[in-house]
Amino acid sequence: MTQPKLEKMSVHLTCRAIGKAVSFYRDLLGFELLEAWPSEAAPQWARMVINGQSVMLGAKGDIKSVEKYCAGDEAAIRYWKRSMRAYEENASGVGISVYLEVSNIDDYFADVKRRGLSVEGEPKSQFYGIREWGVDDLDGYRLMFHTPIKLDSCQSCGMPLAEAKEGQMYCEFCTNEEGNLRPFEQILEGTIAGYFMGMQKMTRAEAEPAAREHLASMPAWVCNG
Repeated sequence: MTQPKLEKMSVHLTCRAIGKAVSFYRDLLGFELLEAWPSEAAPQWARMVINGQSVMLGAKGDIKSVEKYCAGDEAAIRYWKRSMRAYEENASGVGISVYLEVSNIDDYFADVKRRGLSVEGEPKSQFYGIREWGVDDLDGYRLMFHTPIKLDSCQSCGMPLAEAKEGQMYCEFCTNEEGNLRPFEQILEGTIAGYFMGMQKMTRAEAEPAAREHLASMPAWVCNG
């Protein structure tokens, strides 16, 4: 299966104390401070970069200054006032996870520990084709650092993936021409007829419950039944 090429993107995160946030990203997480405005000494905005990926940090705005900076744009004034009120009334970062790829997650994890970051948990290999580890930044945004890995078996049917590419989750029999996972009923029928009836020589009456039980244990279908 050919995996689609994913383009790298930038995110912008609002910070309650941007100076401390810049130090956290640079000194503990190993980001490079690429740009800062109006100055590195007193930033209101900063662009932090790791492995070609940008995390832009912006200082929390002052609602009293909105009309000044957005003068003449009533839609912008309404939007920013509403946004700033919501930010003040809620915990920042809740429900937001930012995935950032690094060249080797285990080496990266060791590096942030050497830098003095207080860590929880360790890198873990996931069935969706990455090895990941997460940490919350000072504002509660969840940062998920990860590296693509090769899986040993198809996460849909359990078939060995002898020549799997990094990040590949499924075998050729479980995917269509575009590389997407086929519907459950197609996978079920193939498992019944191809494996349990064809290879295990079961009758259909025996093969169908066996196939359903088998697929229920596969990560792709664990929530299907």
